[in-house]
Amino acid sequence: MKPFSFLSYAFVLAGIMTAASAYSQACVDSTLIDPNAICPALWAPVCGCDGITYGNDCEAVNMGGMTSWVDGECTGTSQDCLDLGGIDFGACDMAMGVVLINGSCQFLSGCGWEVGGVDYSPYFFVSEEECTSNCGSEVECIDPSLADPLVDCDIFDPSPVCGCDSITHFNECVVTYVDWVSEYSLGACQGDCYDASRIVEGMNCPEESDPVCGCDSVSYNNACEAWYLGGLAQWTEGPCETSGIIQHTASTRLHVAPNPSNGVFLISELHPAAPWQVYNATGTLVLQGRGPLVNASLSAGCYILHSEGFLPTRLVVH
Repeated sequence: MKPFSFLSYAFVLAGIMTAASAYSQACVDSTLIDPNAICPALWAPVCGCDGITYGNDCEAVNMGGMTSWVDGECTGTSQDCLDLGGIDFGACDMAMGVVLINGSCQFLSGCGWEVGGVDYSPYFFVSEEECTSNCGSEVECIDPSLADPLVDCDIFDPSPVCGCDSITHFNECVVTYVDWVSEYSLGACQGDCYDASRIVEGMNCPEESDPVCGCDSVSYNNACEAWYLGGLAQWTEGPCETSGIIQHTASTRLHVAPNPSNGVFLISELHPAAPWQVYNATGTLVLQGRGPLVNASLSAGCYILHSEGFLPTRLVVH
């Protein structure tokens, strides 16, 4: 396989030697096939890189040995947007058309459309514009070419955006130049409140007070703390109005084990006489006491544990 803008002939000849192995490695990996695998009886079709429809991604891997696929049934047309970057079509000069190669639309030449018994001709486009129009949005969300080490993004002033990867990113600079996301919308992704991966213990957020009310009904000293200490993606300006919520200014988080629990858990770092409070998701006080051992009758759900001088901790009760 070679792009239409020809590579040196020496490299092209080398491609002929590895055509069969390139196919098996790129699309079908026989080591993935497991006839004993128990896949769910779920119809969530995917179109394998071999042009075959599988009932779900589990079947694609364990029955077909697929290394890549796209959601939905195969249509047998270029609309399937199969990425043929690993398929070696040979070192001939015949113009074959435009196809998706390693995430981008490229002209391709080769010896024929059939490789390894699979006819790939339906997956070629007649023009680069048609290919980009049909497949661009599916493959260009993460664009490594956006990386720019010379851009110094502000990592202390979060202004969340929702990327085309359905992930909430820190701000417009980070989403573009650090995370390489090509498209995004302002604001956190819908339904995203808390994610532990955002928490960075010891993050030196600015000390100035510009309080925000987090989507967990906890007041934070500023937006930076809401993101890095609370793991939040959404907040509103000003402290929370719900009574009983303790302003978030501490730097040490309570550790609870086990968590999730059945209502019986141990709070480490807590003095035997230290008071604590448990609030539900609406900020209502549901339980309070003293000491590190808690034996509570709480309904299943998520709660916030507070103790003066500590960061709030989320509790999950079975």
